[in-house]
Amino acid sequence: MIKQERALRTHELLLDASADEFVRHGYAGANLQRIAGRTGMTKGALYAHFASKQQLAAALTTPFDQAWREVLDLVEQVDEGNRQPLTALRCITFNLVGLLHSCLRFRAGLHLVLEEARARCQPPDVITDLTRALTRLVDEAQRAGQLEQDHEPAAVSSFVIASVIGTYYTAVAEARLDTLPDRVEDIWHLVMPPPVCDAQPG
Repeated sequence: MIKQERALRTHELLLDASADEFVRHGYAGANLQRIAGRTGMTKGALYAHFASKQQLAAALTTPFDQAWREVLDLVEQVDEGNRQPLTALRCITFNLVGLLHSCLRFRAGLHLVLEEARARCQPPDVITDLTRALTRLVDEAQRAGQLEQDHEPAAVSSFVIASVIGTYYTAVAEARLDTLPDRVEDIWHLVMPPPVCDAQPG
């Protein structure tokens, strides 16, 4: 039992060290020796847990995919009548902001899937599915009179996604990740009214 617990702790340390490495250097620039060194392990010992850099990346992108898809489950609550479209739009936005602000592994997953998407010259599922879901919410909010109809729903949803991801990368570049929720909040207020929301940033 003690051996299993130690192995689990080492596994988690490696995931955190890998997440930091991928955020800093991307997949192509990530170095397994640096990852092992951050945990006080040898590269050979790392291979006992993860056979390759690709396997390490998959251990981060799989839970990343699960996390953002859980955020999209908020959309289904609109169908059940539990939320107004604009409130759901805001809550989805700030749930994503909260994950980017607080979860290193989620940030690593985002970096990895965006890097892979650029290499394939195709948008990642997270962008495609978020755009589809948010466009639907914007359309519903406009038809309900909660948003002005000056812009196409797809353009508004693209702006929301771009504001979240762009503001995140700006905050990272300035080493001010702690300001991310407030920055997105400021951008939100430029174009959206502030409905009451039970999912708070960060």
